[in-house]
Amino acid sequence: MNESLLSEPAGRADSNQPIRHSVYGLLLVIYAAIAAAAIVAARPLLSANDRSRWCTVWSLVERGTYQIDEIDSKRIKGKRRWATIDKVKHEGHFYSSKPPLLPTIVAGLYWVIKHTTGMNLLDHTEAVTRSILLLINWLPMMVALVLLVRLIERYVVDDWARLYLTAAAAFGTLLTPFLITFNNHTVAATSLVFALYPAVGILCEGQRRGRDFALVGFWAAFVCCNELPAALFGVAAFVLLWRVCPKKTLTWFIPAALVPLVAFFFTNYLVTGGLKPFYAYYGTEKYLYPGSYWLNPKGIDKGGDSPIVYFLHCTIGHHGIFSLSPIYLIALAAWLRRRETSASPLKIVIWLGGILTACVLGFYLTRTANYNYGGNTSGLRWTFWLIPFWLLSMIPILNGWSSRRWFRIAALVALAISVFSAFCPISNPWQQPWLFRLMEQAGWIHYG
Repeated sequence: MNESLLSEPAGRADSNQPIRHSVYGLLLVIYAAIAAAAIVAARPLLSANDRSRWCTVWSLVERGTYQIDEIDSKRIKGKRRWATIDKVKHEGHFYSSKPPLLPTIVAGLYWVIKHTTGMNLLDHTEAVTRSILLLINWLPMMVALVLLVRLIERYVVDDWARLYLTAAAAFGTLLTPFLITFNNHTVAATSLVFALYPAVGILCEGQRRGRDFALVGFWAAFVCCNELPAALFGVAAFVLLWRVCPKKTLTWFIPAALVPLVAFFFTNYLVTGGLKPFYAYYGTEKYLYPGSYWLNPKGIDKGGDSPIVYFLHCTIGHHGIFSLSPIYLIALAAWLRRRETSASPLKIVIWLGGILTACVLGFYLTRTANYNYGGNTSGLRWTFWLIPFWLLSMIPILNGWSSRRWFRIAALVALAISVFSAFCPISNPWQQPWLFRLMEQAGWIHYG
């Protein structure tokens, strides 16, 4: 790579574009290969969290029910390989505590795989789960990265900054280890990119195509279906688009948004008999049935930290957004420095990302009975859906500061730490972060 590619602004070196695009392609191909290999090599049914969803998938296809009693108790070679603690007891039967829409969609994929290949989840667990994860995690992630690169190419003005942000998006986030497991966080994050890409066209570039309003509506609603606190994003998207064009918001955004929302509440009604998801019953008899893990949670699940300690560990501590992935300090700088951000054409998206981040942290700080940092997990997973916002929020600072030598050095150090945090748990994201283990070994934290 020549020196001009690393230092000259793209506006003065249009000849760099083919080289830059080749580097984008190389980075994405490398990431695609690593991510696919990780999925194919991963052991299935890694945690109670993803087993809970797989149990629903198996029960729907094999038994035509959302009840997971049979598969949860099934022994294979003497072991309860499918057993999960993430379940509730409802009307005498066990159900996954996870919202049913995503497992219902995946059950459809499993049905197709089973009836076209003859493979099933019990006898061909590795092949079936890996095939589905490639479809629901790897493929959407690659599409989302391509869309992010297109936004980076349009809104970042310096070649070094463009390549830096592309590398950060591909290799520096904690979404990567979660690609190997059945979870809602990667689905929500990629869906957010699918919503933000047309939203940027509407809010920042003056586009008024009806299909863009529909795309924002559908994917914003689907984010909400996978991350319930993201409902605030859905409302914000509606308000922002309504201010731009009420007619198209009414005729395109709302009907498209109703598709996933109706599906969410319909599948939830099939399971619970009402509109409230099982999450809303946490701490009630549905969770606290005889023999439930949640009657006497272990380790970090016990909670007990004070709100201030919890906040510190969520931001700069053992599960810290900024301590594990210091690249996001650049986004924090953008939220704090109004001059750079206010001058950015992406300012609406950046301010929205900052506000949503503060609201999500505030929401979880109020849940004092559940101060467990997401459980046995390699990062603060309930914030992962916000990662596309954080990446785009880095743009004003990268545009303004990337020519400074000290900033490049600091940014590269931050990227190195972020990549380490992302790839350290690549074989199993359901483990405590490296920083947690380091602090525990030093005797600084004690969760039992």
